[in-house]
Amino acid sequence: MHFELVGEITEVEMIASGRGIRELARLRRRYGASRWRKLKGLARVRIASGRIRRAEVHLVRSSRPWASAHEDQAVLGLMAAARPKKRYLLCVRNRGCEDLEFRKLYEQLADPRAAEDGYVRVVDESGEDYLYPLDYFVAVDLPRAAERALAGAVR
Repeated sequence: MHFELVGEITEVEMIASGRGIRELARLRRRYGASRWRKLKGLARVRIASGRIRRAEVHLVRSSRPWASAHEDQAVLGLMAAARPKKRYLLCVRNRGCEDLEFRKLYEQLADPRAAEDGYVRVVDESGEDYLYPLDYFVAVDLPRAAERALAGAVR
């Protein structure tokens, strides 16, 4: 993980369960069959720069009595700002990030607060937007025709 929880997760609510969890197949392969639930809540987190931020965190839980290291798989998510012109990033590093594919293009979503701390927001393979370290990507300038083709493929 690229952050550390500082305190409790509050305002926890279930947002998906069972087949409603996009990462279900990966969770079952890695940890086995169980009654999985995806939750979200608010927490204070310390990011890699040392700054502490209030953030929305997502985690998955199992009904099995796992060791705490495997039970909560939390993912940091600071709220995104307005989305300007699309910018594409090429993944050049994915160590410890199962939801990023090496050498794949990702659309960067605008998030000025994350950028201040050396992070970028992208929609990863889980289908949701999360923060990742900036050095995991390089910006790519695409020809207009390629941008239109990518925009059409997303819709």
